[in-house]
Amino acid sequence: MSRNDPVETAAADVLPEGTSLRPEQREAIEAVLQADTIAVLATGSGKTFVYVVAGRLLGGLTVVVSPTIALQADQVAALHEAGLRAETCNSSRTAARRRRVLEQAAAGELDVVLLAPEQLADDDVVAALAEARPVLFVVDEAHCVSAWGVDFRPDYLALGPVVEALGRPRVLALTATAPPELRRLIARNLGMRDVRTVVGAADRPEIHLSAHVVRDEDAVAARVQELLDEDASGGSRLVYVATRRRAEELAAQLAEAGVEAVAYHGAMKRAERDRVHVGFRAGTLRTVVATSAFGLGVDQPDVRLVVHADPPDTLDEYWQEAGRAGRDGELASAVLLSRPDGYGLRRFFAASAGASENDLRAVVDALGDASEPLRPAAVARAAGLSPARSRRALNVLVRTGAVRESGPGARLRPGPGREQRVAAAVDWVERVRVRQETGVDLVRRYAETTDCRRRLVLELLGESHPEPCGRCDSCDAGTSEPAVTRPYPIGTRVEHEEWGTGQAVQYEADRVVVLFDRAGYRTLDLDTVREHHLLDVVGTPSTGG
Repeated sequence: MSRNDPVETAAADVLPEGTSLRPEQREAIEAVLQADTIAVLATGSGKTFVYVVAGRLLGGLTVVVSPTIALQADQVAALHEAGLRAETCNSSRTAARRRRVLEQAAAGELDVVLLAPEQLADDDVVAALAEARPVLFVVDEAHCVSAWGVDFRPDYLALGPVVEALGRPRVLALTATAPPELRRLIARNLGMRDVRTVVGAADRPEIHLSAHVVRDEDAVAARVQELLDEDASGGSRLVYVATRRRAEELAAQLAEAGVEAVAYHGAMKRAERDRVHVGFRAGTLRTVVATSAFGLGVDQPDVRLVVHADPPDTLDEYWQEAGRAGRDGELASAVLLSRPDGYGLRRFFAASAGASENDLRAVVDALGDASEPLRPAAVARAAGLSPARSRRALNVLVRTGAVRESGPGARLRPGPGREQRVAAAVDWVERVRVRQETGVDLVRRYAETTDCRRRLVLELLGESHPEPCGRCDSCDAGTSEPAVTRPYPIGTRVEHEEWGTGQAVQYEADRVVVLFDRAGYRTLDLDTVREHHLLDVVGTPSTGG
């Protein structure tokens, strides 16, 4: 280590003994020291140390927005182990303790404060943090800022104004998966300036990928049991399912068969969820059957097997969840089970996403008639809707910029009239629906392909990966297709006469997948494209920020 290298000197103070920065960590740190940065680094690549080292070199408080209490707890434990003065300020702590944390930050007694985005909707919390003059504002799991999807947390969209209220500290967005389009959305929604983008390799070659088609739900349960019985690693195992009921049923089936398994889902009481998290981290609960709620808080190094008993909504989501295996760098496996009738629920979720035109209009009218901001319960009453329907409509209107929601409640933003706001929201819901429905088809293609599975995922994430990986069941069987001529490199903007503009995102054998702005994912045969001149190039590939 050079004595004149400030990055290595700062890293040596916090990294575990005998370790050093990885090249992608160092690249991200150097970028943050110069400008706002989006860092897309694979799961298990040590994203925490990026903001720790950068914060030390910038010389002041680091504020970290982290989406779950469990993840915050893991991060604080790691920060304490590294010798950092770190505290959480979230709903698990008393109001008095949260005030004390903010006072410590303002007094210069803390290096890192971790909060959920909802805490930053409180003007008093933001004002108290502003007194601490933070030098670095970090959004962890920044893909949560994505403009796609409707079941999101609105306070993520208010983080841009929070940055300004804090005195415009340097901004760092961290995530494991973010295709170019999502990077642009992150930068825009966070109000980032002169953005540097650092993209590490998304590949996790230590994880072997496979998929099995089974006949029905009973066969899925039997196959899950077989996979768990065959696993002799002694490590932890995760089984993902689509619904809360399915988590409880499958965990009970496995327990009856002699597999010590517990269920986890978002409707469980916090104490029970905490018990599962603690047991899983301690290794006393080796097998958890969970919905996607058991996700962002999981940072267990010895997960040897991740099984999806039900298909996920998207391949992005699959890669996030499969990536919880092998974080210690040792060999691990990710298995997707697929049955012919297993995609109906995901298509139903996609088709029913968002809010109806009538619900959107009712919420706009309720807010337009109010003389002051309305809390969500008041919006529901004024609109004559159930809390769930009102919440979905509010989410859409926040996403489309018609409504601002923070602090005391929601209010209409200045702008166009009611019908224009509603029309824009309806259009957005339809585009999301199409994208989500066609995204389900990509998951099915991944499950049923005989081509290289890793290639299908990585190219969707923006990485060109033309050669077979050698670490999936298709490659094992020798069925992965050799590289084909690619007339449209990954990320190329193209235009189709019927479907409009989009970008090439994936190749499988002699087919190209294009993500169209309004028509979602479409698969086109390359020979047909060439013969009928179906695609015109309108832009070169971009790594986006």
